[in-house]
Amino acid sequence: MIGFELKNVNPKNKKTSDCVIRALTVATGDSYEVIRDELIEIMKKTGYMINTKNAYEKLLKARGWDKHKQPCYPDGLKFKVGEIDYLIKENESAVVSLANHLTAVEKGKIVDTWDCRHKTIGNYYTKGGVKND
Repeated sequence: MIGFELKNVNPKNKKTSDCVIRALTVATGDSYEVIRDELIEIMKKTGYMINTKNAYEKLLKARGWDKHKQPCYPDGLKFKVGEIDYLIKENESAVVSLANHLTAVEKGKIVDTWDCRHKTIGNYYTKGGVKND
């Protein structure tokens, strides 16, 4: 199972509904402010709020990230966030969606304000492909 690092990249260390900005900040390596402002520009152009899938997918696509459908085992059982290391390259960054949350993988760990490894993966996003591609 992948590791977990408790970290809040919110510049004021606030616990608020900013998981999209935090996850994209961790995964891309850009500053919180750069990601926030880019999402605001997407919102201005499209009308999608900055914390919606439509907005963050536009940002990721524009930056060359690949979207992957919800992963399942051959028996139909769905992968948990803690099992993302079976799907991505070693030390590859990833953005992982789950019910009502977005999180990031950096240097082999989930980096977030809470440990969501027990939750089911929805879609996930990588830059540069996945294992066995």
